[in-house]
Amino acid sequence: MSVADRLVVLLPGFEHMPVEAHHRRFVREARKTAPVYDIQIEETSPLTISVAEGAVSAGKFSLSSSGKDWSSRTDFILYGLGDITMSYAARNPLVRLLSGIAALFDFVLTGTFFRFVATSWRYALFFLYPLVLIAAAIAASFGVGQVARNLGAGGTIIPVALSLLFLIALICLAARKMHFLLIMDDWAFARDMARGRRPEIMAKVKNVISNAAAHISSAPPNAEIIVAAHSLGAICALQILNAALDRDGSRRYGLLTVGSSLLKVALHPAARSLRESVETVVHSDAIWVDVQALTDPMNFYKSDPVRDLKLAGGTSPVLVRVRFRSQLCEEAYNAIRRNFFRVHRQFVFGVEKRTHYSWHAILCGPERFANVAAQGGLPCDGSASTPVSLNVPETVTT
Repeated sequence: MSVADRLVVLLPGFEHMPVEAHHRRFVREARKTAPVYDIQIEETSPLTISVAEGAVSAGKFSLSSSGKDWSSRTDFILYGLGDITMSYAARNPLVRLLSGIAALFDFVLTGTFFRFVATSWRYALFFLYPLVLIAAAIAASFGVGQVARNLGAGGTIIPVALSLLFLIALICLAARKMHFLLIMDDWAFARDMARGRRPEIMAKVKNVISNAAAHISSAPPNAEIIVAAHSLGAICALQILNAALDRDGSRRYGLLTVGSSLLKVALHPAARSLRESVETVVHSDAIWVDVQALTDPMNFYKSDPVRDLKLAGGTSPVLVRVRFRSQLCEEAYNAIRRNFFRVHRQFVFGVEKRTHYSWHAILCGPERFANVAAQGGLPCDGSASTPVSLNVPETVTT
């Protein structure tokens, strides 16, 4: 049997990586995962990159997959959101630090942080993480200054200078070992997205949305359409699907969000436009699967966007919860478990054991997306089920 061709719009999370690096990772991890699900994968069209003036890079490539009695071709459009995130990383480190702090206080003063607490207390702890780092660095540098003063080291000037130097050293260490400045950029970007600040950034995001919607509308009538996003990429994903629905509401679209940070922005009171996009999607016939993991502190575990955004009458996404420990051998899992950034990226990395979730098996395998949603994930019995037509019940619970 043969699965109809797919068009997948790929939206990475907040990572300072170019399109080429995201493509290499996707193909590498897809090949790692393929044998686990009895899939053979071949890249039939290599990556080609296009970029219009003032826009982000867009990479296109195709993978052919096959197995027992089935085959499929998936065309990917990968948007270089790293072109946006790297503009944050290119700023002066002091600007990155101060803009991140300003964003954190914005989320506190607007009450968004307290909505995080009510929605997912684990995510609230992640929010507090950079504030704790800053407080600890200030306290430690103050202690160094006090020790120098008690030792009579040059009156006031030398202790203050030592405190500042020690503070800078700690910030640099945190940036290198704990991704501190990346976190500051991440929160600055979230604030900008919520408030529509930085026109040059908003213009790039709007270009991604309109370009992706145009590609979707020109896809063959029988092609399966999936918008797939990791982490903060979910923000663009909902807006892309909204734009696609505005162009053609008769098609059945699939939306796959993994480790989603959608609520990070959508819960901000200024993010009205994003909430309207979510509302449009959940009141449409689009099939939405949202994958969450307990061990990832950077996703909203046990959240439901319809419930948490109070979208009356909307259809909640199919919520799929995954245990990374069940997907990896013990050695591999132990190697990543204490690095929460790496754990967060595991959503889009390859797996060593078959479970009901795999980024690559869903996007490249024999299962139609509607079937994945209806089953609450991939089949785990060692054999892929026969592909079915795009038809899913009105409400799916897992």
